Amino acid sequence: MDNSATPVENVVALAAHPSPIVRWTLAGRADLPAAVAEMLAADPWPAVRAAVAANPALSEAAIRRLGADEFSKVRWRAARNPSVPIDVLAGPGRIGGGDPVPSRIGGGDLVPPRIAAAGPDEVRELADSPSPQLRMLLAERRDLPPEIRDRLARDPDAKVVKAVAPHPGFSEELLRDMVSRHGARVIARVAANPDASPGLLFDLARHLPPVRKVFREIAGRADATADALELCLADAQARRIAAAHPALRPELIVELLADDEDWVATAAAANPALPESEMIRISDRGL
Repeated sequence: MDNSATPVENVVALAAHPSPIVRWTLAGRADLPAAVAEMLAADPWPAVRAAVAANPALSEAAIRRLGADEFSKVRWRAARNPSVPIDVLAGPGRIGGGDPVPSRIGGGDLVPPRIAAAGPDEVRELADSPSPQLRMLLAERRDLPPEIRDRLARDPDAKVVKAVAPHPGFSEELLRDMVSRHGARVIARVAANPDASPGLLFDLARHLPPVRKVFREIAGRADATADALELCLADAQARRIAAAHPALRPELIVELLADDEDWVATAAAANPALPESEMIRISDRGL
């Protein structure tokens, strides 16, 4: 049944099968007839509705119903439907916000296909939308024209700015402006921006109150400075990454050899900036 080589006419009768596992498996097929897809869209089991919600054979009415489903996974899958109406994506509390990201339920891209397919005129309309939800979804696109990208970076809604912050091409001034206006809500995404300068990264690492995700982003960047990396050591997860960074000060690398966390000590021992004397000592001890 889950074999795409099996003719669909041989399995459609299973849409009424008493086992929800059977119906769920069937619902994942992209070649379902419209009537079968509609039947599964009304299934009492949420996993079945989620499996069929992105099926392009669904009617607009069914997509709207699934876009307002009480279960977040169903709403997210409805957002992945290429025929989802724009106003369904705009609905507050329906799709987005506190819902899980698509990657947790089978999709890897945060941009719904309906938004990804928007042409230049519709992109401008979406950027001017009164719905922060739509502006946020648009901001996840990484192929936006510079004027639209920069407009979204100045958006008054923090979730819109957070979505667009990692987009390449921003000036240092605009990156700093995002942080100045929205603070801790956006700085981890700013730290992930490929154009964030070493000086900006250091300032983000010093931000008060500290944001743990910032440390983890900075620790993994090749352009992080020694000063920024030292601050990253305050976070347990970031310390594992920073311990292997060649820009970390040698004396700190040596200290990390005795870290209580084995992963940190191992990373420090493998750091190419570890002083040669320490490398010899480790080799002599067979560590």
